[in-house]
Amino acid sequence: MKKDITLRKAIPRDAAQIVDLYQSVYQGDYSDPMMSETARLRAALGRDDYYWIVASIDDRIVGSVVYQHTLTGFAKVFGAVIENDCRGQNLTERMMEFGYAQLRAIAHVEVVYATTRTVSSAPQKLTANLGYRKLGIFPNVHKTSGYETHCLTALFTKSAIESRFTDFALHPRLRPLFEIVRRECGLPAIPDDWIPHASAENFSRARSALELELIHAPRLTKRRFDEGKNTLVAQDHHTFFPFQEPNLLISSADQDVEVFCYFSETDKHCVLIGIHDSCNAGFADIVEKASVILQDLGVRYIEFIIRADESEKIEIAMQAGFIPCAYFPAMHLIGAQRYDFVIFSRSYEILNFRNIRLEGINREYLNQYLQLWKKNSLEPEPACAA
Repeated sequence: MKKDITLRKAIPRDAAQIVDLYQSVYQGDYSDPMMSETARLRAALGRDDYYWIVASIDDRIVGSVVYQHTLTGFAKVFGAVIENDCRGQNLTERMMEFGYAQLRAIAHVEVVYATTRTVSSAPQKLTANLGYRKLGIFPNVHKTSGYETHCLTALFTKSAIESRFTDFALHPRLRPLFEIVRRECGLPAIPDDWIPHASAENFSRARSALELELIHAPRLTKRRFDEGKNTLVAQDHHTFFPFQEPNLLISSADQDVEVFCYFSETDKHCVLIGIHDSCNAGFADIVEKASVILQDLGVRYIEFIIRADESEKIEIAMQAGFIPCAYFPAMHLIGAQRYDFVIFSRSYEILNFRNIRLEGINREYLNQYLQLWKKNSLEPEPACAA
């Protein structure tokens, strides 16, 4: 006889059982180190910005899913795991619905995103059943036992979409990607921008005397990042990335330029979380030189996001070899409006899409990404004269 499964919010004393569950299901092959470190997971369970759902039979935890949220009504859901003998009961879907209902009530969450694995079609179908919209693809984002491509999905309230900032023009090379997202989410049209030639010229001349060096000191990096959060949302910043904490710093000697990164030693995945530029060194120069440093470190994949209305930075990112792979409408709340963002990625390894299973328009996102990769990598535009 099947026993009843109880859904509840996890508490710190559940940490050891949750770690054991991930270890049992993934055999130590899960990319997030928090799921294998009991002390770190216990600390997360005590934080206000985490809402961790577990499914239990009596006192035995058989399922887990995690929500992390901000004060601006934005959240991500991740880390779903189900004990093997409890599958086939829609348990992941039930935990996600339970957690979302709680967050809507206590934290007024309006936007939730999830990334889905593509080794099977099941995660993509699950999020689609819950109303999540498909927004793009992260090619070869992780590498554990093999290469993994993930898909980006998001769940929006009506008010989130209605509060979008739309008074901007779109970089024309984003048009094919945006049109897929527009069709998926029912968004209004946005006109194309005109990109001045000065953008390309500025990039080709971006070889200033700026010198950056790598500082591999996680605690120092986090302290510097926390101290500079106010400036990272002011005029001297160039990017941000929610729900990530930096563990790697690339800095000029005078600290006027600082690039905050999260670097995974496990699979050499890197995220540019924030760029502090108080001396106006310029986005092009910083991104180009930081990318070289990261490549020399052994990074195989870099990712960052840019606001969709910042066409010149988008142009610079593409000229630096980064490819737009996802478009996230209504992502970040600034004042009373939510702004669209574009996710950029760059892989330093040969793309590998063997054993990938894509559902619906996710195949369109992959085809669009490959077209842009071909243009950037095999058909580069001639550089402007300095």
